[in-house]
Amino acid sequence: MNYFKIYKRFVIIYMKGKLEYHLSLLFELFANTILIGVYFAGFLVIFHNFDNIAGWNKYEVLFMFTTSWLSYSFSCFFFWSPMKDMGEQIRSGNFDLYLTRPISPFTYLVLQQFQYTFLPRLFFSIFFWLYSMSKLKINWNAASVFYYCICLLSAFVIFSSITVITGAISFWTVKSEEIVSLLTNNNYGLKNYCDYPITIYSKSMQILLTFIIPYAFTGYYPVANLLDKSSPASWAAYISPAIALIIAIFAYILWRMGLKHYGSTGA
Repeated sequence: MNYFKIYKRFVIIYMKGKLEYHLSLLFELFANTILIGVYFAGFLVIFHNFDNIAGWNKYEVLFMFTTSWLSYSFSCFFFWSPMKDMGEQIRSGNFDLYLTRPISPFTYLVLQQFQYTFLPRLFFSIFFWLYSMSKLKINWNAASVFYYCICLLSAFVIFSSITVITGAISFWTVKSEEIVSLLTNNNYGLKNYCDYPITIYSKSMQILLTFIIPYAFTGYYPVANLLDKSSPASWAAYISPAIALIIAIFAYILWRMGLKHYGSTGA
């Protein structure tokens, strides 16, 4: 089965439906553009008042969190909306429909939509990512480029797996929107903590972001290694793929357990 063709077809249908209310779509994109613009403006205000944060200058921090945001944005295109809406799908009984499709419920959930509201975040991330790199002297060679690409892929898997885990919890709690926002929302959730060097936080928060909710592997540890920055655990810069694999396996197992546990709650 060619999932790429299926996804392409689904996206066309999905966007046609959204374009029926084109003003609403434009306002959504505009609102998200303003929101992300304000976030970066806040970043510039911070560095207008401080020369560095925990020994990281403006361009180093900018490179770090845009690295994280690139993977986060791509992950959200596929997984944010389906997992955020899982509680409502289960509560209303609509999830039953996914069990009757000729492809797996998870695949159908992901393929049937495209979270276009993350496009402004992606565009801003790419712009400031390129801008920050132009201001930094990173020794790019074949090995470092390969390392960075592997870390970006690992970050994508980590973000996606955490989002799937939060959605899978709905099979037991039914309502999990708050959990999804708490862990994955970049504006006020735990995800926001990985936008800056984790050394500015307490030891307990560093442990949380490294060993429990491993967001530190999506930007901080890989970029600290590329920039030759000292970190609480220098060895952590090399285990992002292993962390991604572990959390992906956990997300898969939890999702499968949730499907077995699922019982319709619809009317």
